Amino acid sequence: MNGYLFSVIVPVYNVETCLERCVDSILAQEQTEGQIEILLIDDGSTDGSGVLCDRLAERFSVVKAVHKENGGLSSARNAGIEMAKGDYVLFVDSDDFIEKHTCRLLEQAIKKYSCPDALSFDGWEDNGRRRTPIRRLPIEVLKCTKDGKTYLLEHYKERNLNVEAWLYAYRRGFLFEQNLRFAEGILHEDVEFTPRALLVCKRIVELPDCLYHYVIRENSISTQKNREKNIKDLFCTLEKQVLLAGQQESELKKWMKDAALDSYLNMVQEARMYQKQYRKLLKKSFLPGKAATNWNRFRVLLCFVSVRLYCFMNDCYKRLRV
Repeated sequence: MNGYLFSVIVPVYNVETCLERCVDSILAQEQTEGQIEILLIDDGSTDGSGVLCDRLAERFSVVKAVHKENGGLSSARNAGIEMAKGDYVLFVDSDDFIEKHTCRLLEQAIKKYSCPDALSFDGWEDNGRRRTPIRRLPIEVLKCTKDGKTYLLEHYKERNLNVEAWLYAYRRGFLFEQNLRFAEGILHEDVEFTPRALLVCKRIVELPDCLYHYVIRENSISTQKNREKNIKDLFCTLEKQVLLAGQQESELKKWMKDAALDSYLNMVQEARMYQKQYRKLLKKSFLPGKAATNWNRFRVLLCFVSVRLYCFMNDCYKRLRV
């Protein structure tokens, strides 16, 4: 391998108060001197984030600051991919941070499994009060899956597929060979990107370690109160996934459709789509013919009977599981 082993892409938009913590966590990586470049993609920030990017680039030779017009998270990530020089690309959101041994463990896995197309790992969800693993079913040992379709089928069946882009490292050459970029102008860009990327992977390595810290902020995109764009963008993405599922072999097709249904049912629950402002966005025609489990069949039935009842029953179920 020549040059950098890792290009860490950090989209930056109005995160002046937490950007240095993020960058410090990348600079602190163990045993990786000369192997990492940090790409700070300032996506038209209106606070002092752009100036801070320049200041960090002046202080550290491995930090590169790029300024562009505001285009959203996907646009910033795509800009980073285009200028990356590392053999592998990681995505770190600017209000999050990573463990200091992240790149060392990834490097060991890359060498052990002869440069896989993708590596996945676990992370922590931190809401300021408690920290919980992101994976629903943690794994205990490092493992390699021969191809992306096998990986997806296994995780869809377990209902344990994490789509967050920052829980994966991708071989840069693979992204260019497959012309993989994030869809711009939409929310839920990871829901759209990750299954599409994993489908064409020839080898995926899965690490058991929690390496990423996802910090939940009140004013982040994922916590915005107005969900109308969330709902519309997710529905369009899930429709595309169903079409993509139709191109797969029968078993994977079945579970991809079930996963799309599961995502939509979760949005119905989270957005309380029985409310007047969201009722017109509910697409009950999307629900039939996709459930692969009795639980999802039951959820679909409840939605057809009453969306309010469906949300109430889901709340009860979640409270029982706690």
